[in-house]
Amino acid sequence: MKRFTLLLLSAAWMCLNVNAQLTADFSASEAMVPYYEQGWDSQEEFDSWTYTSNSSSTWHLGNASKPFSTIDSNSKASMVLNYSTGQNEVATSPAIDIRESSQLEFYCYSSGIFLVYGAWKLYAIADGTSTLLIDQFNWAQEKGYEGPSWEKFTVNLAAYAGKQVKFSFVYQGDYGEDEAIDGFKIKQVASSDDATINIKEGESVHFLDMSTGNVTSWNWTFEGGTPASSNEQNPMVTYKKAGSYAVTLTVGDGNSSATKTRNAFVTVSGEAPTAAVGLPDGAYLSPWVMMFVPTNVPLTFKDASTGNPSQWSWTIGGAEPSSSNEQNPTVTYPAEGTFGIRLEVANDTGSNVFETVDNAIQAGGEQEIWNITPEETTNLSMIEMGWYGNYAGTNWLGMGEFAEHFDAPLADATISKVNIYFGKVTAQSTNADIDVKIATVGDDGMPGEILGSTSLKASELAYDPTTVNATEFVFDTPIEVKAGTEFFAVVGPFPNDNGDDIAILLCRRNVGEKCTAYHFVYDEGDNYTYLETGSWYKNVDDPLSLTIAPVLKYDVLTNINTTDVSKQVASQTYYNIAGMASDKPFQGVNIVVTRYTDGTEIKGKEVKR
Repeated sequence: MKRFTLLLLSAAWMCLNVNAQLTADFSASEAMVPYYEQGWDSQEEFDSWTYTSNSSSTWHLGNASKPFSTIDSNSKASMVLNYSTGQNEVATSPAIDIRESSQLEFYCYSSGIFLVYGAWKLYAIADGTSTLLIDQFNWAQEKGYEGPSWEKFTVNLAAYAGKQVKFSFVYQGDYGEDEAIDGFKIKQVASSDDATINIKEGESVHFLDMSTGNVTSWNWTFEGGTPASSNEQNPMVTYKKAGSYAVTLTVGDGNSSATKTRNAFVTVSGEAPTAAVGLPDGAYLSPWVMMFVPTNVPLTFKDASTGNPSQWSWTIGGAEPSSSNEQNPTVTYPAEGTFGIRLEVANDTGSNVFETVDNAIQAGGEQEIWNITPEETTNLSMIEMGWYGNYAGTNWLGMGEFAEHFDAPLADATISKVNIYFGKVTAQSTNADIDVKIATVGDDGMPGEILGSTSLKASELAYDPTTVNATEFVFDTPIEVKAGTEFFAVVGPFPNDNGDDIAILLCRRNVGEKCTAYHFVYDEGDNYTYLETGSWYKNVDDPLSLTIAPVLKYDVLTNINTTDVSKQVASQTYYNIAGMASDKPFQGVNIVVTRYTDGTEIKGKEVKR
């Protein structure tokens, strides 16, 4: 009888569980409810903080040149400070009880140009101790911020849970920048219906299913999100465009369904873009210029900006066309020279400018090329392998030669020499030959046919720890490399007797990143001896680029569109800063005058090193 009763109870429980009411509900890890807000939209709000001043200009109610209403349509004013001299302007909040899982959020509008002369620091004051939370100047340096734009700041307040805290903006400086602060909120993570999500463009939200019942299916719809829908129980969604968006979840148990919609659950704030220029396909990196390109070849500059720009304004010196509002404009350089480039990007939140010096881009002529970006040049180093020697140099691991791979030139070119930057040049075997070759890319992707070679003695390698000093391996006859044909620069073998210690500088990267370095490993024979045979390998396990820099020359005469015979180059004259003229470049800065057969001429500046 007892067993029968237990079976009935079990069956009843299962029936109740299956028929439990189905409800749809959800939240997100980023959902928060604000419990302290300061918008500086009235004198009453403004006066709830305390202010001290050391100059004629102090914190006051006002508007930035781009009002905060572009972020929050309900905003009427902001806390504003105009720069002056001798400033020590302090704005301090009342004491606020900080709850568990809290976060501080606020926005600031300023330019970044003059923050070095004056900027604010944000402090938290608790238990009689003042702790720096944000240094605006350091933030701008790390971000590369120029502005002006409204920028969102967030601070995790976990360390202050359960404490009373005052927050203080302290501006110090002379002739710094105008500042505007708004949208100051302290929020707590919550799952209640009044919780909302406030993120920036490009950020993601981690949704959490909180439905009840025997849920077997989930159907999410994310207005403005990517993906726009999902059948996962707890999806992650990215929001790329500013706006206020609804989220809907429909759950099912196989027999019925339930739906919940939270309108305006996700608010995405716009972010001013940061301008950046990407290299055109086929443009070479160089130790001395930002990029090296041929003349009279179409080049498409790439917008590499972040922050979702919607407007572009290009100024491309020396190019045709010289300006464009396209995102990725295509241009040509009709004549040799060195030029600058400027890109201004903008969206509804703000704008930003990327601008180079006048000699950042070299079109035509001759220049060193390599595979290392300007940002990476500060990280050049060597790989020293202890007793086994060096990677890309003297070693006792059977690595005889090293090679650097180069993309194909966009036009026919010649290589007159290869410059190599060494970090160590100690040579006991002073008469050992070190060969440098230019090779094709074989069918297996490794160095193939040798197009030309040269050599130096180990004693002739150059190194100066106080300056950038390349060893020049000069070819007797310039080596031709054809447009569209990739190639290698190969160096080695290096001597490895006792006392030999030679190493090429290199740029080392993380696993999976760009790798252009290869090495040849000899086969091993008996008694740990190496044979003359071996194989090439790409160094994918430790991706890097070697400081091997072929000196490549684009011939302007062959690059000119030969269907237009009236536009051939007739002559080029170089002028130094003293006004002296020559048909060859001077050391230092040159003014280059290119004259064409149609009677026109173009003047350009270049820097010879």
